[in-house]
Amino acid sequence: MAYETEEQQVEAIKSFWKENGNAIILGAIIGFGGLFGWKYYQSYQKEQAEAASQSYNQALASIVAGQVENPEFVTKANELIKNHPETSYASLAALKLAQQYAEQNKYAEAAEQLRWVADKGNSTFKALAQIRLARVLLQLDQYVEAEAVAKAIEFDAHKATSLLLQGEALLGQEKQEEAIALYKQAKEAADGAIEPLLAMRLTEFGIE
Repeated sequence: MAYETEEQQVEAIKSFWKENGNAIILGAIIGFGGLFGWKYYQSYQKEQAEAASQSYNQALASIVAGQVENPEFVTKANELIKNHPETSYASLAALKLAQQYAEQNKYAEAAEQLRWVADKGNSTFKALAQIRLARVLLQLDQYVEAEAVAKAIEFDAHKATSLLLQGEALLGQEKQEEAIALYKQAKEAADGAIEPLLAMRLTEFGIE
């Protein structure tokens, strides 16, 4: 809109600010608040990651070489998982805990840690946790759950392992023919990179 005089222009500006000034100021505050809030969030995330890293290193340092049980590591690892569950270090700590428990034949405790990583941990470690969980469940003779966990492994890179573990779960359920079919599929998916357990099953059932 064109104004004939400067006075009209000034009055129009005054009127505009009277009607819209509060909204503009509020928008600016929200905008700056969002900016500072995002920077604070980034800073907080960095601090949490650094704290988790330090806690993880301290936990690892508490492991005594050659010692079967490491109660100090268990305590520190559980504290890390509790205090920084969203970090990759929490998932790494849970995986290490599971390994320690499995080495002590405490498969139920190992399964608990691996379930946490698979369900709530950092997604980077989900497939690894699922593979290890399926193996632990096989040790516990929990074949139905082991089969379900193995089926849930999504990455193509782990397809052969997934099929092998499903086969093991079916074999445990005395479904030999179905297991053999999966061993054959696992052999094809492995593309020559046959792991020892699969090689044993192929020989056992005469699969060429």
